[in-house]
Parts: sequence; structure tokens; C-alpha cells
Amino acid sequence: MDWEPDAAARLEKVPFFIRKKVKKQIEQYVQDRGGSTVTGLDVAEARRALAGEAGTGENRPGGKDNGTVPHTAGGLLSAGDIERIEKMVESVVDLEGLNTRCRQVKVCGGAAGCPLSLIQDRKIAQSLARVLDQSGLEDRLAGRVEGPVLFHHKFKVAVAGCPNACSQPQIVDFGVIGQSRPGRGEDPCTGCGLCVETCRENAITLAEEGPGFDFSRCLNCGQCIQACPAGAIKEEESGFKVLAGGKLGRHPRLAETLLDLADEDQLVKALGGVVRVYMDHGRSGERLAGLVDRLGIGRIREMIAPSDNEDSGPGVD
Repeated sequence: MDWEPDAAARLEKVPFFIRKKVKKQIEQYVQDRGGSTVTGLDVAEARRALAGEAGTGENRPGGKDNGTVPHTAGGLLSAGDIERIEKMVESVVDLEGLNTRCRQVKVCGGAAGCPLSLIQDRKIAQSLARVLDQSGLEDRLAGRVEGPVLFHHKFKVAVAGCPNACSQPQIVDFGVIGQSRPGRGEDPCTGCGLCVETCRENAITLAEEGPGFDFSRCLNCGQCIQACPAGAIKEEESGFKVLAGGKLGRHPRLAETLLDLADEDQLVKALGGVVRVYMDHGRSGERLAGLVDRLGIGRIREMIAPSDNEDSGPGVD
């Protein structure tokens, strides 16, 4: 059976270990409705079937609906398949070389192939680890600790492939979240409403001319882009949300936004700048969260690119 390019691209986002099974079931779904080519709309209707809602087939020209959806456990996937996907989405991947005595770099399930990830998690985590290796932070922190290095002594980085943020970037020193900002595509909207149904933030409204976006609500998760079968929504911009200053412990603190929709070069420079500012201006025994709290995220944002003649201030000792 033929697959339209958009449908084939959607299939590639299915985890590899169930891709063949999903492909077969979607093709059976289309065949039962009198179709010979899988379209993006078919894949979107299959997503509804996964949630237990049978598609009608009314959107397919000449299509029919015999009331049968090839599925198990109420969807296109078995309960075991769904459980494996959930574990992948929620897992934190341990990659060799990311963690040392004085630092921790966590990566979400995107590094293992999570279909929700918007970025190259593994590559980004390795790039950030190199920044930390070259910064001198490891030696600085090691010199401050007598005896075993405890969890709260470590500088922590977390990389999350999407706004689900499974690696918990909001509660570490430096957090990264993949972003995909939607915009209007070139193709006309069919009014199917799948984008509205998909958006968990209620950030999309449908009008006669097509979808509209409320970016005060939008988290840039990209799911509406994937859900649209007509090409009426496209990725307008992609990048990274960069957070700084989070921690748990006795006095927990959520990280604050340092940059939004940053590119990879800006991300790498931001980490280098944050570490430099922390080493130059942090007080003895002070966590980065304390420095951000003391100076304010706005001042930290200014300081990650200081002038050559700026006084570096007292160092972390």
C-alpha cells in the first residue's frame, strides 16, 4: 500500500520497536475503509483510535466505514506496547561520560528514541558536558568538598526533549527544554479540529480562515504540528528553553527562564556564561540557585556576556 509523504513522516516518529506493527494496523485500517493510499488524515484518525475513538472514514473521498477498527486493548497498540512507550517517555537515560564526581547531566527518554522529543537529546547533552569539562568547574567544586561528594554538592544539568520535561529541568542548576513553535502553514485548513483536540493548553482556536494561536498559553510542544493532517500548521521556529537556578533540598526553588527559543550556539554559550558567572561571583558554599536568587535572573542574563573590562568580582572558594 502507498503512503503519502506526510503520512510516512508521521510513521517515522513511532518508536522503532513497534513501527512495523503500527504500519500494518494502519494499512488494515485504511483498507477496511476502501482506501489504497495512507494519508496524513488516516494517521490522525488512527491516533484517535488509539484513544478508543473509531474514525468514521467520512473524510476519505469514496471511503466507507464498516465500524471495525483493527485494534487491541481499545487502540492500535497492545497494552504492552503502550507500557513500553510510557516507560521510554518517562525514562532518564544514563549516557557514558556525562556524569563525574562533581556534576550530573540527566537526559530524558528522547535519547532512547522517544517520539515526543523535539531535539537531538544525546548530542545536546554531550555538547553541554564538553562545556563543563572545559570550564574548570569540576576542580573548583572538588576543592570545596572535604570527604564524600554529596548530591547537593554537584552541579546539575538536565536535558528534556519536549515540554513534558521528564528529566525535571526545572529543579536543577541548568535546564534545557526542546521547543517547537507552531505557525500557519501554506495549505488550507480543513476544519477537522484535531489541533484543538490535541492541544492540552487550550491555546488553539479555529476560525473560518484556519487555526489561531494564543502564545501566552502555548508551551511550544509541537504536538499540534504533528496532529494537523492538512499542512495548515507548520513549525515556525524551533530551539531551546534555557532555565537556571533550580534546586530541591531544604529550601527548594524552581529554575527561571534564562533564554527562550535559543539556538544551539546560544545554548552552549549560555551554559559557559552561567558557569563563569557562578565561579566568579558565587559565595563560599553558595549554590547557583542562591546566586540567581541574590542577583536576579535579569542580572544573570546580562552577565553571561560581560565586557572585557568588567570586574569579575570574588570567586567561589
